[in-house]
Amino acid sequence: MIRRPLKNSLGEPPPSHRTEAALVAVFCGLAALRVFVFGAAFPFFNNVDEQAHVDLVYKYARGHMPAGLETFDRDAILSILLYSSPEYLSPPGFLTPQSMPEPVWRRLANDPKRDQVLDTYAQKLLKNVNHESTQPPLYYMAAGAWFRIGEALGLRDGTVLYWIRFMNVPLALLLTWIAYVFARTFFPEDSFLRLGLPLLAAFMPTDTFYSVNNDVLLPIVGGAAMLCLLRIARGDSKGYGFHVVAGLLVASCLMVKLSSVAIVPVAVAAVFFGVRRQWAKAASLLAAAAVVPVVWGARNVWLVGDVTASAAKLTRLHWTVKPFGSLWNHPIFSFGGVATYWQETMARFWRGEFEWGQTPMAVHGVDFFYGVSSAVFFLAFAGALVIKRKTLPRDQQVVGWLNVAVVLLSLLFLAAISVRYDFDGCVNPSSAHPFVTSGRLALAAWIPFTALYLGGVNVLLPGRRLAPARWTVLVGIVLLVTFSEAALSRVAFESSFNWFHMP
Repeated sequence: MIRRPLKNSLGEPPPSHRTEAALVAVFCGLAALRVFVFGAAFPFFNNVDEQAHVDLVYKYARGHMPAGLETFDRDAILSILLYSSPEYLSPPGFLTPQSMPEPVWRRLANDPKRDQVLDTYAQKLLKNVNHESTQPPLYYMAAGAWFRIGEALGLRDGTVLYWIRFMNVPLALLLTWIAYVFARTFFPEDSFLRLGLPLLAAFMPTDTFYSVNNDVLLPIVGGAAMLCLLRIARGDSKGYGFHVVAGLLVASCLMVKLSSVAIVPVAVAAVFFGVRRQWAKAASLLAAAAVVPVVWGARNVWLVGDVTASAAKLTRLHWTVKPFGSLWNHPIFSFGGVATYWQETMARFWRGEFEWGQTPMAVHGVDFFYGVSSAVFFLAFAGALVIKRKTLPRDQQVVGWLNVAVVLLSLLFLAAISVRYDFDGCVNPSSAHPFVTSGRLALAAWIPFTALYLGGVNVLLPGRRLAPARWTVLVGIVLLVTFSEAALSRVAFESSFNWFHMP
């Protein structure tokens, strides 16, 4: 008798675990290679506050945690003077081979007065205030330790700067692996999601991973936190240790960036759905999630009188709280305003915020695709949850709706900031365009968002017969983002200020 392989509920044969593991290993390797190559190609210091983040890495590497807004560290100032590229913020007409200056580190390499020249300029810049000084510490503690390892390996000057940025290489690998574990845990019978999620993670086009910044940790800690919370929410039997770890991961999101606050109501909902009458386990999760942020908030109140320590930063950015009666005049309370907010936020969520020659590194057609496809696939998945609410198992409904919730709450947080503040005197956002559309601030929801995105593809192209179409769509998306990213980054690869030209 010839035995045919068993098939799952989708009509697919069971996967070869060895083949699947090999594919995921390849995806992880590609993610690490991509981040290394592009991270090396972009010169320092970009327009997304990379100077400020490097300064904090230097301070934390010495064991110094800022107590409020502080001026820049002298070593950071010297690095900025030596290794900054003018290509990000110079006018477009300046970026010609004839007008581009020689890198400062190369120009002063054989100058006997090098230290004197640098010290003169450094003295002028030491009074500059780092507006990111009061950011939560988790990323900077990790990057500071990574920096010390680089120094122990003998790295100095510009190469140690790139060493800090290259911490993103193992982080990209880790994100791809977490994406696979997430898909394997919640969609074990769906090979498209099981392999599609880590494939999309491997080619995640955001330039956040090509920079020194605290946003880069958000998709890792956010994805790991959601992995644990969703297991609890669907009723997986887990002990106290697992609940404590889940709580600590929620706390980690907040200790990377406060914009990940959407994870908090999702954690409460997960406890409500999953723990039920096991109040001790629920208490252990919530306590683990609360202790460190509460201590950090108390520290902020003690030092600066502000639980989030953000008031001084907002003042420097010229953000002021609007009167309650003025909140409803915001353009976001219109169809056009919602469309503008969604389109710009999704574009930056996908590709990031780098500029080159004061111009966003973007292709308008690709940005339009990001916004439209995100809306279509997201709504398709959410619609399927509503339509199938009577036939879909409860655990799948809970997992689906909590994924929807963390994405929507992350975006609503940015929308709420847009409405709450007046941006008069600020360049971006501004009073003329009062939208906070920095999608990188919502990256803690990246893995849930990607699961919903690919789940929407599944909804619109269902069944075994359309499996090739699903994979065609996904491979097409990967090729689109990859070629778009490569084309946009060509100018960076040609820069004489990048890692490839370091001594």
